[in-house]
Amino acid sequence: FVDPEKTRVGNFDALLEKQGSLLLKMLDKKRLEEERKKINPSKERWWWWIDERVKREKIMKLRRQMVLLGIVIAALLSLYFLVFRLPPAEKKYLDALTRAEQLMDAGKWTEAIAVYEEAIAIFPDRPNPYVVIGCIREKLGGENQAQEIFFQAESLYAKRVDFLLEKALWYFRLGMTDRSLATLSELLKEDSENLSALNLLGSVYEAENRVVEAIKVYERLLELAEKKEELSLIPIAKMKIGMLQLKLPLTLP
Repeated sequence: FVDPEKTRVGNFDALLEKQGSLLLKMLDKKRLEEERKKINPSKERWWWWIDERVKREKIMKLRRQMVLLGIVIAALLSLYFLVFRLPPAEKKYLDALTRAEQLMDAGKWTEAIAVYEEAIAIFPDRPNPYVVIGCIREKLGGENQAQEIFFQAESLYAKRVDFLLEKALWYFRLGMTDRSLATLSELLKEDSENLSALNLLGSVYEAENRVVEAIKVYERLLELAEKKEELSLIPIAKMKIGMLQLKLPLTLP
């Protein structure tokens, strides 16, 4: 019976078809071509053309890879243009905000105001630049001008507490801690459990080295964060409390 031998040969054939490129590495391709010319085998003896078969498979594989690469590139380009690429107006607006902050860091307040006004011209309905201009005007002593622009800014916020929080934040960033504290006090009278306001209040107390007051604020923040399940704020409050407790004297009155 030759059936078992046919099975073995079939297995070797399948292995040869699959690992033809490995065989060609072991053999000299030119020698295979020379021997093929000498013997002139029948086309049924396909293994004599294993080099051509491997070549076709490489071409097909390369084509598949090129098609796949083309699909991936097309998908990435579509994603870039549809999602990540900012519209020209948006990019111009963000560039203006970046330039304005750089000017503020350099203490060039008037130039910063001018750039924020450029941002307002692009998107007049966005309140942030109004608030910053108002805070800078106040810092420079222009109280009346500041109040006028604050009035404009507040009208663009859905809630008054959001306006007060933004103003307190920029007072703090500009080193105007007294005004920041006053604004936060006004905000917390309206919304005593505002977590963002309490977090900022703790930061202001920290900046003024009022350690005991800062710890009390962060303890209140931790209590409310756990109550409202604001998981992102819980570790921040715990870390702040721990760091500030290290600054306390060994004995307190």
